[in-house]
Amino acid sequence: MMKLEDLCTFVESNFDFLLVVDPDEKIVRANRPLARECASNKTQLEGRLLKDVLTEPSLNTFAFAMGDVREGRRGIAVYSPKAKASYSLPLRAAYSDTDSGGVYLFFGFRRDDLSNGSDWDKKQRIRELTCLYSVAEGIELTGTVQEFFDLLPEYISSGMCYPDATVCYAVYQGMEYGRKPANCLRVELTVNRQACGEILVGYMSDEYELLPEEQKMLNEIGRMVSLALERKTLSERLTDLEKEIEVRTKDLEEQNRKLSIVDSNLDMVNKGWEESKTHLEAMFQAIPDAVAIIDRNHRLVMTNRQGVEPGTKCHQAFFDRDIPCENCRLKRIIADKSPLTLTIKHNDKYLQVYAMPIYNQNQEVDGIIEFFRDVTLEMTYEQQIQQADKMASLGQLVSGVGHEINNPNQFIQGNIKILKQALDDMLPIVEEYHKDHPDLKIARLKYDFFREHIMTLVDDMARGSERIKGIVKALRSFAQRNEGLLTDTIEVNTIIEDSVRLVHDEVHKRADIDLKLAEDLHTFAGNSQKIEQVLINLILNAGQAMPNDRRGRITIRTSTVGPDAILIEIQDNGRGMSEQTAKQIFDPFFTTKRNIGGTGLGLPIAYRIIEEHHGSISVESKLGEGTTFSIRIPSTSGS
Repeated sequence: MMKLEDLCTFVESNFDFLLVVDPDEKIVRANRPLARECASNKTQLEGRLLKDVLTEPSLNTFAFAMGDVREGRRGIAVYSPKAKASYSLPLRAAYSDTDSGGVYLFFGFRRDDLSNGSDWDKKQRIRELTCLYSVAEGIELTGTVQEFFDLLPEYISSGMCYPDATVCYAVYQGMEYGRKPANCLRVELTVNRQACGEILVGYMSDEYELLPEEQKMLNEIGRMVSLALERKTLSERLTDLEKEIEVRTKDLEEQNRKLSIVDSNLDMVNKGWEESKTHLEAMFQAIPDAVAIIDRNHRLVMTNRQGVEPGTKCHQAFFDRDIPCENCRLKRIIADKSPLTLTIKHNDKYLQVYAMPIYNQNQEVDGIIEFFRDVTLEMTYEQQIQQADKMASLGQLVSGVGHEINNPNQFIQGNIKILKQALDDMLPIVEEYHKDHPDLKIARLKYDFFREHIMTLVDDMARGSERIKGIVKALRSFAQRNEGLLTDTIEVNTIIEDSVRLVHDEVHKRADIDLKLAEDLHTFAGNSQKIEQVLINLILNAGQAMPNDRRGRITIRTSTVGPDAILIEIQDNGRGMSEQTAKQIFDPFFTTKRNIGGTGLGLPIAYRIIEEHHGSISVESKLGEGTTFSIRIPSTSGS
C-alpha cells in the first residue's frame, strides 16, 4: 500500500496543482501553487471542509467527480474558491488507498503552460502526462505484477507520438512480457539497488522517429515502476516474516504448554512410583482367583499362581497343552481389541474366564490379562437343580409320550402326502364322470361341495400333523440337558436386528416394528442362538397379541441399566393380559393360544435361557393397553 507522502510527492512532481481530500470532504493537503493561484498565500486550506472553501457550483462539481472515481470512471472538478469566486480551474480527479486511508486527489496544470508554446508541444505534454497518470493508476489498481506488465503496453502507448505503432517489451525476474522492438528506448528496473529487469519501447519500423521527450517519459515510468516493485517486495517479505513469526510463536507456546504438563505428570509419577509398585504387588498376590498377564507370544509375564514360572507358555502352565487352545482368548482379543468373558471346561472343572487387552504406546494389543475363577460347584448345582426341576415337571412324560406320538404321526404325515397325490390323480377322472352324472355324491355330499372342500380338509390334516410334530420337538427341547457354557460374545443390537429380519414377514401382517436401540452398549458372554430364540418368541407373541380391527405397533428398546447391566424391552399395544394371566405365562404348558397352535412352552424356555445368562425377565401388562417384556442381562464390563 502506497504511503500518502510518496503519492503526493509523485503527483506534485508531474502536475502544478494538488488538492487531497478525505472521504468526509476535509482537505488533507493543498500545495502552495494552488493556494497562490486560487486564493492567497495567507489562506490556510488544510484541515478545512470543501463547503467552507468552495462556491456552491464548484462544490457540486467536486461531489460529482468523487462519485465518478468511486465507480471507476474518470472525473473532472472545477476549483472556484469563495475568496476568488470569479476564478475557475479544471482539475482531474482520482482515488487511492494509502497508509492514511482512502483519499481523493485533484490535480492539474497552470493554464499558461498549455496556452504558451506550439500545438504540438501542448499535445505532446498532454500525452506524456496522460501516460504517467495511467501508469500510476495501473500500479495502484492492478492486483498482481503479471497483470500490470500485461497492461503496460497500453499505458505507455498513450504517451508516444504514434500510439498505434508503439511496441513495448518488459522483463521482470526472468518473466518476459510483450515483444521486443528493433529500434527502441530503454530503462532499467531496480529493486533495492539491484537490477531486476528492463522496459524497452519503440516503434514497428524505423520510419517513426524516437524523441528525447519520450525517453524522458520512459525514465520517469521506470522510476515509478521500480519504486512500486520495491514497495511490493518489501511488503511481501514483511507479510511472510510476520506469518512465520506467528506460526513459530504458536508452536513454541504449544510446546511449552505440553512440556509443562509432562513435567507435572513426571513429578507425580516419580513421587508415587515406589509406593504404587509395592501396593500393586501386594494386591496382585492377594487376589483369590488365578490371574495371569500374557504377552503376544503366549508367554506368562506375571501370575499369582504358585509354582508357575514367568516365561512359560500359558497353554502349558494352565492346561498342560503343547499348542494354543482351540478357543484362544489371546487370538480373539488381538483380532477384536475388546474384552471377553466366557466359561470353559477343563478336565472335570468349569472355569469362568475374564480376559481384557493390554495396549502398547501405539494402541496395539501387546498382550492380555486373564482372571480365572473355578465355578465347578455352581455349575454342578445349577445343572442338578435345573434337571431336577424339569424332571419334577415332566417326569418320564417327554420321552415316552414323544415316542408314542411321533411314530403314528409319521404314518399320518406320509399317508397325507399319498392321499393328496391320489386325489390329484383321481379328481380329473371324477370331474369327467360328474359331467355325465350331475347328481353324483361322494361321502353323502354333493360333488360340488365335496370338490370345493376336500383339499382344504387334507391341508388341515397336514397342518395338524406338523403341529403335533412341533409340540413334541418343543417338549424335548425343554427337557434337554444343557451344559450351560457361555462362549459367544453377544452384541444385543445385532441380535435384535437379525431377529426382526427373520420374523418381519410374519409380524408385518399385523403390526409395525420400531427399533430404538442405544449406541455403544456393552457385550456379554452367552449363546447367540438361544438369545435369538428368546427374542423371536417374544416378537412373534407381540404380533399375535394385536386385535383384528386395527394395526398394531411393536417397540423394541435397548439401554444400559446401572454400571453393569443391559436392558431389552419389547413393548406392544395389543390386547394385553389380566393380572392372573401375567402370573402364569412362565409356567410350562400354560397358554392362551391353544386354538392357534400354542404349546405353552415358548415363554418357560425363554425364562430358562435368560436364567442361564445370569439375567432376569419380567412382564407388565394391562388389558386393552398392551404388554411390555423386560430382560436384564449383566454385561461383560460388569462381569
